Amino acid sequence: MNLSNLMPRGNREKLSRLLCVTALSTCSVFAYAQQQQVKLTGSNLPLKSVFKQIEKQTDLSIDYRSQDVDDSRIVKQMPKATTVQQAMNQLLAGTDCVVTFSNGHIIIKKQASNTTNQQSKLVKGTIVDATGMPVIGANVMVKGTTNGTITDMDGNFSLEAPVGATLVVSYVGYSNQEIKVGNQKNLSIALKEDSEALDELVVVGYMTQKKASLTGAVASMKMEENLNTISTTSAGNLLAGKMAGVNIGTTSGIPGNNPEISIRTTSSWKEKKYNPQPVTYVIDGVVRDATDFNNLSSNEIENISVLKDAASAAIYGSRSSGGVIIVTTKKGKEGKPTINYSYGFSVDSRTGNQDLTSGVQTAELYNRVNPTPASNWTEEEIAHIRSINGGWGYNQLDAVWQNPTTQTHNLSVSGGSDKIRYFGAASYVKQEGFLKPMTFDKYNVRLNVTADVTNDLEVYVGFSLNNNKTGRTATDGHDMGWPNDTYQKLRIWQPEQPVFSDSGKLMDYGWIGNVGARVRGDDGYHHETFLKPQATFKATYKFPFLKGMSASVQYSKSWTHTAKEGFYTNYDMAVTKKSGANGRIISTRDEDILYWKKSTWVNKDYIKKTSDWGDDEQLNFYLNYSNTFNDVHRLDAVLLTEWYEGYNSQVYGARETFPVYLYDQFWAASDARQDTYGGGDASKRTGRMSYVGQFNYSYADKYLLSFSFREDGSMNFAPSQRWGFFPAGSAAWVLSEESFFNKKWIQFMKIRGSVGLTGDDSVGGWQWMESYLSNSDTKHAYFGTDPSKNVGLTYGKVVNPNLTWEKALSYDLGLDMNFLDHWHFTGDYWFRKSYDILDNRQATLPTTYSRDMPAENYGKMNAQGIDLEVGYQGSSKDFTYHGNLTLSYGWNEIKYKDYAENAQWIDIPIGTSTSRIVGYDFDKIIRTQEELDAFNAANPNYTFNGMKPQLGDIVYKDHTGPDGVADGIIDDWDRVVLRDRNFPVIYGLNLGGSWKGLSLDMMFSGELGVDKSYRSIAGNVEWNRMYAGWYDDSWTPDNPDASLPRMVSANVPSSYRDKDSQFWFKKANFMRLKYVTLSYDLPKNQFYNKLFDNVRLFVSGYNLFCWSSFKYYDPQLGGGNDYPIMRSFNFGVDVKF
Repeated sequence: MNLSNLMPRGNREKLSRLLCVTALSTCSVFAYAQQQQVKLTGSNLPLKSVFKQIEKQTDLSIDYRSQDVDDSRIVKQMPKATTVQQAMNQLLAGTDCVVTFSNGHIIIKKQASNTTNQQSKLVKGTIVDATGMPVIGANVMVKGTTNGTITDMDGNFSLEAPVGATLVVSYVGYSNQEIKVGNQKNLSIALKEDSEALDELVVVGYMTQKKASLTGAVASMKMEENLNTISTTSAGNLLAGKMAGVNIGTTSGIPGNNPEISIRTTSSWKEKKYNPQPVTYVIDGVVRDATDFNNLSSNEIENISVLKDAASAAIYGSRSSGGVIIVTTKKGKEGKPTINYSYGFSVDSRTGNQDLTSGVQTAELYNRVNPTPASNWTEEEIAHIRSINGGWGYNQLDAVWQNPTTQTHNLSVSGGSDKIRYFGAASYVKQEGFLKPMTFDKYNVRLNVTADVTNDLEVYVGFSLNNNKTGRTATDGHDMGWPNDTYQKLRIWQPEQPVFSDSGKLMDYGWIGNVGARVRGDDGYHHETFLKPQATFKATYKFPFLKGMSASVQYSKSWTHTAKEGFYTNYDMAVTKKSGANGRIISTRDEDILYWKKSTWVNKDYIKKTSDWGDDEQLNFYLNYSNTFNDVHRLDAVLLTEWYEGYNSQVYGARETFPVYLYDQFWAASDARQDTYGGGDASKRTGRMSYVGQFNYSYADKYLLSFSFREDGSMNFAPSQRWGFFPAGSAAWVLSEESFFNKKWIQFMKIRGSVGLTGDDSVGGWQWMESYLSNSDTKHAYFGTDPSKNVGLTYGKVVNPNLTWEKALSYDLGLDMNFLDHWHFTGDYWFRKSYDILDNRQATLPTTYSRDMPAENYGKMNAQGIDLEVGYQGSSKDFTYHGNLTLSYGWNEIKYKDYAENAQWIDIPIGTSTSRIVGYDFDKIIRTQEELDAFNAANPNYTFNGMKPQLGDIVYKDHTGPDGVADGIIDDWDRVVLRDRNFPVIYGLNLGGSWKGLSLDMMFSGELGVDKSYRSIAGNVEWNRMYAGWYDDSWTPDNPDASLPRMVSANVPSSYRDKDSQFWFKKANFMRLKYVTLSYDLPKNQFYNKLFDNVRLFVSGYNLFCWSSFKYYDPQLGGGNDYPIMRSFNFGVDVKF
C-alpha cells in the first residue's frame, strides 16, 4: 500500500520530520548513555560489585543471565576508562559476551560461537616490548585450552589455533593481552608494561601511597601464603632477610622467645639491655609494642611496611628514632564467605653447641690440670666411667631431653556484601620445650568489620584478643632466670653423676639440688599468663560537597593483665653407696640408698603470686584531602591530633613454710606475719599529646614532594621541656617519565632524597621530679649524735628539670629501578646525627655528698650505612621463578661523650664506634723450653696476672706502663685496639618458583665481615665436661704445636681465661638456610572439591643448615653451651572452602 494514498502530502512531510526527530533523539539518548562518565574505585572486587558502581553513577540498569556472565569473577584492577562503554568493554574483554544499550538498560548477552567445527590454522606472530625490541620467552596460549608455546630469541612464535579463537599473551612485568584469531597471516603484538607492582599501595604514616610515588626509604612486604607454613611463634621471625636494613636476631628454641628487631645501625651508645632507639610498632593505625607485634599470627597480617628514614618515620615524632614498623591486618572483601583452615606440626632438634669431652676424656683432663693429685681419678674410677655409655658417662641432658614440638592451627573467614564486609581469624599455637615444664600456648582471635553506612560514611570496628600461657621450671621462675642455666648445667655436669636411680628417684649431687628435679617438677612450678584484649573503632565521612575531603575519628583501647604464679619447694634426694678412692663410683640401685637428703635450692618452701595490669587508649581526629587537578597535579594531605594515655600497676604476695600440708595453695602455707610478705611497683601513668601534618604532592607522576611535621608533648619531661617539633621533607624525580628517557633497558628509574628530625622519649618517666628513696630499707634518718639509722625519709637522686628527648637528624639518598624487564633494584645511603643523648656525666663528688647526680642530655653520635636490594622475576610457560637479595651495612662513631680526667688514651670514647674491640696484644704461645728461656731473657720483668710465663702459656706484647715506657707488667696500660669497627654486613637471599601447583620458597640469611670471640670455651671447671679441644688440641709436652694454650685448673690464675686478645677472635661469616617451604595445590575437579575449593599440602624446614667459617659453635649463640638454635621440620595442610 502506498502511504501517499492514505495521507495528504503536508501531513506526510510533518510525519517524516517527526520520525526523523524521534530517531535522532533515540540515537542521542543511546549515545549519551554510552558516553556517560564513570569513575570506578577499589581493587580485587567481584564483577557484580563493579556493575553496582556503574549503576549508581549512571542510573543505568545492567541486565544479564547468570549462565551468561560469571559475576563472581574477581576484577583485580579497575578499568581506567572514562565512559560506560569503555568500562564495559574492558570488564568483559576476553569473554564471549556482547553489550548493547537500550532504554536505560545495559544488556549483556552471550555471543554465539562460530568457531565450532572450524578447522585450525597455523598462527604466526612476533611479540615486542614498548621499545620495539623482541620479547624472548613470552607465553602464548589458546584461551581455554592447554595449547600453547613461547617466543624464540627473535620474539617469534607459531602454533595451531582455530579461526575465531583467542590467544592470551603473558610475560612477567607486562600486562596480559588477548588477540582474536582471524584471517591475519602474521600477528604483530606489542606488550605494555604492567604497572601493578608500581601501583601497589604502601602505608606510610597516616596515609597510603603508590609504591612508585614514595619519596622516602620504605620497605614493604605482603604476607604471602607460603609464610603461613613456617613454624614460628613470633611474627618478627617472618621478616628475616626480607628487607634491607631490617635486622632480625635468630632466636633460640626456648618456647615463646621473641627475636631482637632493629632497623639500621643505632646511633646511641646505650647497652642493648636498655633497648637504645627502640623500634615503634603501629598496628592498624594504633601504636603498639614489640610484644603486640610478635604476638600476631601470620594469617592475620595483610602487609607490613618499614619506615627506615626520618622523612618517613618522623611522622611518629618522639618515638621514631629507631624506625617504624607498620602492620595492616586483613580486612573483609565483598563476596561469598571464604573459609581457610591450616594445620601444621613441627618437631625440633638441636644444632650448633660446642663439642664436649666424654666421661673418660673429662677424667683424664682433670688429672692433667688438677693441682691436688690426691683427688685425681684412679684407674678404677676411669674404668667405671668407661663402662657407662661407651665411655661418655652419664648424659644428664639426654636423660631428660624431649624433642620440642609445635602445633599450629589457623582459621580465617572473609566475605561480605557491598554494604558490610568482615574478616575473622583465630589461631592456636602449642609449643613444648626440651623439658616437660617448658611450654608456650598462644591463642589469638581477631574480628575486623567494615560497614558502608551510607555512600559517604564508612565505619570500621576491630577487635583482637591475645592470650599467652608460658610454663617454666620452678628454678628458672624463682631466679627470674632463663632456661639457659638449666640447659647449660645439664650439658656439662660431671659425667660420673647419675640423675636418677634405677627406679627414677632423684640422686644427691652433693650440691644444693638435682638439675633433673627441674624437669619433673619436683621443685614446684612457675606459670605465666598474658591476656590482652584490644578494640578499635574508626568512622570516616566523605564530604559530598568537597571532592576528595574526608574526616575520621578513631578510638582504640586495650587492657593488659600479666599473672605469675609459682610454687617453689625443696625435695628429697637419695644418697647412695659410693666407692672408688674419691667416691666417683656411684650406685644407682635402690637397695644401696643410705639415707635421704633435702635439697637447699630455696631457703624455705613458698608460694607466690604476682599480678601486673594496665590499660592504654589512643584517640585520633583526622582531616584528609586527596585530589587530582588537570590530570597532572595530585595532592594528598592529612591533619590530625593524637591523644594517648597509659596506666600500669602491680601487686604481689607470698607465704613461706607449710606447717601441716605441703600444697600449692595459700591456705596451706603459714599465715604467721613473719612468713607472709607482699608489695608491688608504684602505679604510674604516662601520656602524650600530638599534632600532626602530612602532605604529598605529585606533578605528572614524575616530580614528587613530601613534607610532614609532628609536635609531641610527653609526660616524661617537665612542662618547660615537654613539647618537641619534628619536621621532615623528601623529594623524588622519576626520570623514566621524562620524554628524553629511553626505556629500552631501564623501564623505571627514580632518584629520591630526604631529611628529617626524629626523637626518642624512652628515657624513663618522671626523672625531672623530686622523689624519695623507695626500697625495703626504711631506716634512712640520723637523729642527734647517734650514728645508728632510724626510720625516716630521705631524698632520691638530684633531679634534672631540663631533661628532654634524644634527637636524631637523618639524611637519605636513594635510587629505585626496574630494568631489563625482569630486574628491580633499590639502593640507599643514609646518615644519622644523634644529639642530646641522655647519660650520666663524669663528675668528681666529695665523699660526704650522699645523693646521686642526674643524667643529662649532652651526648653526640653519628651513624651511617647503605641498604641494597636487587631482585629478579621470570617465567617460562608453566614455570615462574624469582630471586631477591638484600644487603645492608652500617657503622657509627661517638662524637662527644664524657670520660674520666685521668683516662688512658684507649678509654677515651670520642672517635670510636660501639663495636670497637679492645684487648691485649697477643704475641705467641710458648711452646718449647728454648722459647721460654729466650723470652725470659728478653723480658726479665714480664708478669701477667702476677704470674711469670710457663711452658704452654700465652704471652702478650708489653707496650707501655704508667710512666709511658714498657715496664714488663702486662696490665691495662698494654691494651690495644683489636678492631676499630666490628659491624657485620647483613644479607638475605630469597629464591623460589612454582610449576603447575607445586611451589618452592627458600630464604638464606647471614652475616659477613664480623669477628667473634670464642673465649667462652675457656670457661667452666675441670670437674665438669669441657670443650673437647682442651683434651686433644691444647698444649702439652707431647703436643707442643696444639692450637690452644696449656689448660690450667679453674682454681689457679691463667694466661688465657679472663682477658680478650687477638688469639680469641675468629671470622664469623655465616649463611643460614633460614627456611625452605614446599607446597602442592591438589588438582581441581576432584572428589574433595565437593567440600573444599582448594587443598594445599606443605612441608617446611626452619634453620635447617648453617655454613660458617666459625667452627666452634653456632656463630649466633653467645656461648658454646647456650640454649641452641633449633632446627624445625614442619608438615601440614591448608584448605579453603
